[in-house]
Amino acid sequence: MDKDQAWLNSVRQELDASARDLDAATLSRLNRARQAALVEVGRKRRPWLFWMPGLVAAMGLTLAIGLWLRPGVETPSPEQSDPAQDFAMLANPDDLKMYDDLEFYAWLDSQQSSSDPWSDWDPGT
Repeated sequence: MDKDQAWLNSVRQELDASARDLDAATLSRLNRARQAALVEVGRKRRPWLFWMPGLVAAMGLTLAIGLWLRPGVETPSPEQSDPAQDFAMLANPDDLKMYDDLEFYAWLDSQQSSSDPWSDWDPGT
């Protein structure tokens, strides 16, 4: 152990002596390099932040393609109803009660086709 300590002391003395013999420009460059290295050590690196925008874009694209290519899941809209079923419902003599409320069904149809939910709202009443 004493042998190692003696060797370290001799190396330190040699390095100190060589540093004393350096000119001012070299000492300044060494000092700037040391300060820059200390700043880099203190800076926290986050390598995952570099990949984050690409990952978000890939996940969004995967989600969009997955939703677009969903197999067999369709929600029928009212415009896609079968006219044959509508005619069969109207022609059925057991459902004559529907004709009693034709005004209600006309009003309901006009409400469903309205795109603005506040179109019939009157703030004065």
